[in-house]
Amino acid sequence: MIPLPETRVLDRNAEALGVSTAQLMESAGRALAEHCAPVAGAAGVLVLAGPGNNGGDGLVAARHLAALRVPVEVMTPVSPGGWRTDLARAAFGALPPQVPVRFEATPQQVEAAMAKGPVVLDALLGAGLSGELREPYAGFVRALARTKARVVAVDVPTGFGTATTYAPRETVTLHDVKEGMTEANSGRIRVVDIGIPRDASRYTGPGEYALYPQGKWDQHKGEGGVVLVIGGGPYTGAPAVCGMAALRAGADLAIVLTPQRAWQVVASYSPNLVVRPMNGDDLNFDDPANRVTLNTWLKKADSVVVGPGLGLFGQTQKAVHHALERAAREGMPVVVDADALTAIAERKDLVTARTVLTPHAREFRTLTGRDLPGDDDGREKAALSAAQEFGGAWLVKGPVDAVSDGERVKLNATGHPAMSVGGTGDALSGVVGALLAKGMTPFDAARVGARLVGEAGERAAARKSWGLLATDVVEAIPEVLAAVIPAAPRHP
Repeated sequence: MIPLPETRVLDRNAEALGVSTAQLMESAGRALAEHCAPVAGAAGVLVLAGPGNNGGDGLVAARHLAALRVPVEVMTPVSPGGWRTDLARAAFGALPPQVPVRFEATPQQVEAAMAKGPVVLDALLGAGLSGELREPYAGFVRALARTKARVVAVDVPTGFGTATTYAPRETVTLHDVKEGMTEANSGRIRVVDIGIPRDASRYTGPGEYALYPQGKWDQHKGEGGVVLVIGGGPYTGAPAVCGMAALRAGADLAIVLTPQRAWQVVASYSPNLVVRPMNGDDLNFDDPANRVTLNTWLKKADSVVVGPGLGLFGQTQKAVHHALERAAREGMPVVVDADALTAIAERKDLVTARTVLTPHAREFRTLTGRDLPGDDDGREKAALSAAQEFGGAWLVKGPVDAVSDGERVKLNATGHPAMSVGGTGDALSGVVGALLAKGMTPFDAARVGARLVGEAGERAAARKSWGLLATDVVEAIPEVLAAVIPAAPRHP
């Protein structure tokens, strides 16, 4: 079972693996025609085609039904030039002339056509729907809910996931069942294989970037996410790299809380960081003033990264526990990295559903008591098992990263061996923190973050080779984003 946004991810990943979206649409349309043809009577099949790729699936099905000599008619609410995707436009252009098409159809016209008893193929709107249904689609859904005709939905029923939907007799869903689908809301569910390669769902790909949250043209400072980094003391570079990576991944603000002895050095790395000192040489929340500082900045943040450069001195472990407890009370998503992972090895109760843990092989053993396998299958199983046992989302770092939330697993093979240089893990935790601050789920933030940092490392290594530094990786992050994310929104 996959979440609805995952369909965009899989389509793009499949394309990167050599299976085009046009091929997927052709396979889907053929499967839909083969499903409908045997149950179509004299009235044939009525295809309700929307303006996008879901409608394209229906148009391809209409072409195949005509080839099977099944009577077929297409009704669509769009105008002759109103197709919203190139694939839907091409699918319409490939229809044989004997297939009648009624453009700008109304719900009333559709209802009258359904009364004649055809099999109805609902290809109006698919899994990419967001927001509530507007007219005329809400009217089509009401008509579909009333009809006594046999309705077959394409992938998901139109309006699925909104307040305005209906239950068809059956749904032919593509590749896998979508999250939330049941017989009560989708009728009899049939899954068809449309040729998406296994690696499209097993490994991260360019499709992962479809999940990156797009900003608004009029957003204000802070709306792009505020990341709070708790780190430093004996080490100063790690929290700075983490904060800068968060900014380069699109966060609006990166605030670093660090002990007194480190704060001026951390602040000197970049004027872009907001650095606030806490009393003492090491992290210590026994000090009431430090608790006030933590509470103040927690209320301003959207996510927290705990661990970069902390060390394990004095009261540090106890302080990590306090920070995680406070973040949990605030309902804050948290990245636990570096020395903070060691600090929670005996306090796994501090791991919540909103936690991302980022262990490498040695830290994985500290947390689980088990060695991390070196092969992809073994790493996949190890990450899944750890997430099921301890909770949270796990981003297990290595030559191939393994990400799991206990239900899903994704492997990430991007990166370069030179990324073994110190600080790249701090960059990764900052990127994941930024994605969490933008509202992504822990699993999605972890897999997109792993992909993004790996690709940034590849770009940086192409220039720096074995002289790669963590700061080189950080500076390459915007290059990757510029290549894979659509242009910034403009004034409407």
